[in-house]
Amino acid sequence: MLTPKFDINQNDVFVIVTMHVPYIKISESEIFIEGTEFKFYLKPYYLRLNFDNEIIEDGTEHAQYDVEKGDIVVHIPKKNQGELFKDLDMINKLLAPKSATMPPNIEIVGEETISKEEDAEDDFNWEWEQNFPDTPISVHICYGFCNEYSNYYSPLITEFPGLLDIPYPDQVPPLNRKTLLDDNLLESFDMEHYLSDFMDINEFVGDVLHYKPRYITNPDNFTLVDDEQSLLCQLPSAHIQVGLENIKSTMIGLVDILYSFVFDHLINCGEPSVESAWNICKLSSQLSWLYTPNSLRECLILNYSRSLTFPLYRHFEFCTRVLEDIKFILSRGKSCILKCLLGVLNTLRSHEFYYLHNKTFINNYCLWIQNVNERHIEKLSERLNSMDMICKSDLPFPLEEFEAYVDVCSSEASDCCSSSECDTCSTDEDSQVSDEDDGQPVPIPKFKDAFLTENKLESLEDGIGKITLKEEDKHCPKETGEKERRPLIEELDSECSP
Repeated sequence: MLTPKFDINQNDVFVIVTMHVPYIKISESEIFIEGTEFKFYLKPYYLRLNFDNEIIEDGTEHAQYDVEKGDIVVHIPKKNQGELFKDLDMINKLLAPKSATMPPNIEIVGEETISKEEDAEDDFNWEWEQNFPDTPISVHICYGFCNEYSNYYSPLITEFPGLLDIPYPDQVPPLNRKTLLDDNLLESFDMEHYLSDFMDINEFVGDVLHYKPRYITNPDNFTLVDDEQSLLCQLPSAHIQVGLENIKSTMIGLVDILYSFVFDHLINCGEPSVESAWNICKLSSQLSWLYTPNSLRECLILNYSRSLTFPLYRHFEFCTRVLEDIKFILSRGKSCILKCLLGVLNTLRSHEFYYLHNKTFINNYCLWIQNVNERHIEKLSERLNSMDMICKSDLPFPLEEFEAYVDVCSSEASDCCSSSECDTCSTDEDSQVSDEDDGQPVPIPKFKDAFLTENKLESLEDGIGKITLKEEDKHCPKETGEKERRPLIEELDSECSP
C-alpha cells in the first residue's frame, strides 16, 4: 500500500488532515476514527495516524474532495474541544504503530514510562562525568546512535578511506578514540593559516558574520516543505525514546551535530555547497572519530578546535556566532531542531560516501527528536545558556599568545617602514621588542601540548615572519655593501635568544 502525502492542521474543534490522493474513486474510501487513532483506506492508499489526544466520531466529521488538485480534506472532531494537539508536524511519530519495536537500547514507551522518566530527569546532573573502565569489559566495539552499531564501518573503510578519520573503527575502544583525536587535532592545526585569517578578515567573512538565516528571520514558521516530508516518510515509522542511561550522551551528540550543521549553513549563507557534507562530517567528532564527548563543554571545545583547524575560514568569533545560533535553535523547540537534522540528512544523502553516516547517526536522531520529551530540550537549552563562555584559553592552542606576538611584530614592522631612514629597518640589529609591562623581550609562545618538532617550529616561525613582513619591507632600497635584510622573525628571535 502507498502512504499518501499529507498535511495536518487544527482549530478548536477539528483536526484537519489533507491527503493528496489523485485519480481515485472517492466513493470507495473508508475512514476509521477511534480513541487516538485515525485510519484512511482507498486502494492503493493507506494512512494510519496515532495522535497524543483523543478524537471522536460524533457525526460532525466530514470530508471534501478537490478533483482538480487531487486532495481530500478530512475534518476529525476533537473529543475535548479547545484542546491543543501537539507535535502534529512530527510525521514519524504520528505514523508509528502502537506495536512498533526498536533495538534494545532504544525503548518504546507509553505515557506511564514517559512520566517516570520526566520525574527522574528533573534532577539530572549535567556535570556528571562519564568515566571509562581501566580495562575493557568487552572487546565488542560499539558506536553510532545509542551505541547500537558495530562491525559496520570496517568493510567500508577500504573502499572509502575518507569516510572517517579514526583508523580501524571496529578495533579502537572509546577510551583510545579521544587520545587519537587529540593527537590528530594538534598535528593538523596550522597556526600560519589561523594567523593569516586573524590578521585579514575579508569581506566575505564579514558578510557571513552578519548573515541572518531563516530560523532567525522567521522564527515562528517551521512548517516542513514537501521535500522534508518526503525524507521523513522514507524513514522507519517508529515511536522511540532513549533510555535514561543514554539520554545525556544523546543530548551532547545532538549539540555536536547541530554545531557542524549551523557552521556550514552560515558559511554558505543558507545554500549548501559541494563542501557541505565534508564540513559537517569533519567538524563533528561523532561523524569523524565516532567519539561522543563526555560533557557539553568538552563537546564545544572540540567543535571550536576543529573549526579552527580544518575549514577554509578559521575565525574564533565565527565559532561564537555558531554557538549563539545553536542556543536560539534549541529555544525554538523540536520543530526547528528537526528541520536542521533533515538539512544534515539531505546534505549527506547526496554525497558519494558520507551518506553512510545517516544509517548510524542521523536517521535515528530524526526519529528520536520527534518523540523526545520537550523538558529535555528545555533543560539542554538552559544548560547551554548558563554555561561559561568558551574562551581562547580553553582550546589546546596558544591563540592569545601568538596573536599578541604577531601584533607586536606587525607594529614593529609598521613603525620600521614609516621611518624616514630605511637603513634603520634593515641594519639595526640592536633594537629590542619590549613588553609593555616590564620591558622584557617578547618570547616566542609555545603550544600547551609540546607536539611540535624543531623543524615544525622553525617552519611556523618563518611563516609568521612572512605574514608580518609587508611588501614595502621586501622592496626597501639598500645602500651599497649593505647585507640583505633577514625576515623580521629572525631578528626578533636573535634578540630574544641569550
